[in-house]
Amino acid sequence: MKSDTSAIIFCNIIDNYGDAGFCARFSRALLNYIKTVTVFTDKPSVFHKIIGEKNLTLMNSDDVVFRVFYYKDITLPIPLSKNYIIFELFETQVPINFLRTFQERSNVKRIMLDYLSTEKWNESFQGIQAPDARLFRSKDQDLLKFRKRYWFAPGISNKSGGLIWEDRISVDSRTRKKIRENVLSLRETKIYGNLHATAFYICDFSYEKFRFSFFSKLARDKTFVIWSPRTPIFCQTDFDIILQSMDLNIVRGEDSFISAHFAASSRWRVPFLWQPYLENDYYHKSKFFGWKNHFNHLTIDSYWNFAQALMARNFDKYQKLWPYFYRDWLELKDCMALDCRKITKNRSLLKTMLET
Repeated sequence: MKSDTSAIIFCNIIDNYGDAGFCARFSRALLNYIKTVTVFTDKPSVFHKIIGEKNLTLMNSDDVVFRVFYYKDITLPIPLSKNYIIFELFETQVPINFLRTFQERSNVKRIMLDYLSTEKWNESFQGIQAPDARLFRSKDQDLLKFRKRYWFAPGISNKSGGLIWEDRISVDSRTRKKIRENVLSLRETKIYGNLHATAFYICDFSYEKFRFSFFSKLARDKTFVIWSPRTPIFCQTDFDIILQSMDLNIVRGEDSFISAHFAASSRWRVPFLWQPYLENDYYHKSKFFGWKNHFNHLTIDSYWNFAQALMARNFDKYQKLWPYFYRDWLELKDCMALDCRKITKNRSLLKTMLET
């Protein structure tokens, strides 16, 4: 039974499939546990595109349970509920004026949801107090109660905040075959070699477009189909299906990174490479090696050598490392599936936060 609770989410969108993708998945998953979800974002049109037509019906029905507004429309009415949870995603701050509309209510909880972390340091911080410093300067006594705020971050260990594993789709063989056929006609798709039923399909959703030019020589022996999307041309649900329909996924950011784990743990065991966002002081390297530490079965050097080159943007190494990576593909997909099945069965991020 769903609790009589309304979730109010504030999320500014920087990376279309990352921020908007995570927020869309988070919003849909919340509806498994609570009655209504309202999202305030700076890019509603991007959000609508990623959420997809099927979920737009939730917004347009008579009994509205899911609504998306421009972030400045904070004067719009919020559904009446017994309890409220205000989620602030990825350093997006709820406007003070919005909090004023809840001054008379004592049943409001605030949660700050940070970016996904692959490292151990975040495990001991889940659920700690993260006070809103803006309110310490406020002279309005009714606002002081909103200083209290809980901090969480998604993670892949069983001591982290957890992952959103609700509403994941499993692709059957018929759908997978159809998706692979459709990919061939996409504008972002390039085919190396003569098309054959045994072609090797790659989704390249990296930050820096993968350098595939050396595939021209390899195509004498094997056909490669490379789909390289740079903008969200599919809704999130369809994108999840595509990840399960490839032979290899190269992903980035937040939402596609986690979805790739589920594709690897699916019946199709699609391995993936991760290119974390390039950060100052090489912090992306710490994220990469923190992630690597969660793999106990996948100890194949050819995989990690290639994955590290992708993370470090060592483009000149791709051609040299690829033959060894491809040689071990069958073995590494099985090993990666074992580790990802464990990762994707860890705690639910939503339950972690809702039960706090």
